[in-house]
Amino acid sequence: MKVFFYQALIVHIILNIYVFIRGWQVLPKKNAYRIPYALLFIVELIVYLIGLIFNVSLPAAILKPILLIGTSWMVFIGYTTALLLIYDLIKFLRRKFDKIQKLNLQRGSVKRRYIIISLIVIISSMTYGHYRFWHPVVTELDLKVDKKVDGLKSLRVVMVADVHAGHLIDKKVLSMYVDKIMEQKPDVILLVGDIIDYDLPPLIDQKMDEEFRRLKAPYGVYVSTGNHEYRLNGEEKIAWLGSETGMTMLRDTAIKVADKFYIVGREDDHATKRKSLSDIMQHVDKQLPVIVMNHEPKQLSEESTEQADLAVYGHTHNGQLFPNNLIMSLIYEVGHGYKKKENTHIYVTSGLGLAGPQYRIGTISEIVVLNLKFN
Repeated sequence: MKVFFYQALIVHIILNIYVFIRGWQVLPKKNAYRIPYALLFIVELIVYLIGLIFNVSLPAAILKPILLIGTSWMVFIGYTTALLLIYDLIKFLRRKFDKIQKLNLQRGSVKRRYIIISLIVIISSMTYGHYRFWHPVVTELDLKVDKKVDGLKSLRVVMVADVHAGHLIDKKVLSMYVDKIMEQKPDVILLVGDIIDYDLPPLIDQKMDEEFRRLKAPYGVYVSTGNHEYRLNGEEKIAWLGSETGMTMLRDTAIKVADKFYIVGREDDHATKRKSLSDIMQHVDKQLPVIVMNHEPKQLSEESTEQADLAVYGHTHNGQLFPNNLIMSLIYEVGHGYKKKENTHIYVTSGLGLAGPQYRIGTISEIVVLNLKFN
């Protein structure tokens, strides 16, 4: 964690210095412009440092606005840096290629116009991205499972991952999520890891267990672990999820539900003694449908090899912010969406909540409804 802390701080400072210098270069040389500009960056750095250093100890009423400001500024600075680097790249290429040599990028008016247009694009994208955060999308698929289940022709599975309940995904947001999940009329509900963002006290202080207990389905509500469950006091958080929320915690466990189908909940990779799927499924009757919950979509072939009928994943957030979604599709076999691998239906959700900034730019907050149809 210390390494991550210092890396995040160094990257943040470097980006801020770069953007500050480039903005300073085009500002009129008057204190009326330059003093407020400098103060903006100084105040932002102080806010960022307070949020980074005291994120566990500050009262929620103080910490939440600090985190909202700090994370929003991170997004703003990231996109501003990218657009300024594009400008610098064009300047460099101008020297190499005749066709763009006519662009007089050194003129102050051209620089200012570019910055104004860039600010409009960034602010518009962030505004729409925040709207997307507050308006989750329901993705619904009908999937055929070639098995016969006595007394059951179909199963409506509602799956979410990456809720990240905490200071930013507070009780108000969680209540909205629960409402939308219950609107889908689920037969069974699956929460596939990263339910808690970082630390447990914000959930206890806000009595978030009350919201989790509103999740109801005829065949139950099941939860598995993600990497965030193992950040800071992992066992305490996992125990709380299993005992206080009304949900059934599955940790490398296979459970037969109403003698009709199995749900397998895998531990996250960060678990010290994570079992292989073959070990977990030793006594599973594969004549019945098998649903596997597995947070990170690393080795999709493991579920298909073990003849799972449905495997659901989260973790990726589909990058959360463009262009990270393009990177996810390179890192993972499936960064987001559906794939059939042999006889296994696979779905990787882009997640419902968010880690950090409350923006979805080029991605969606997602509730997944999978209608399993049996013979």
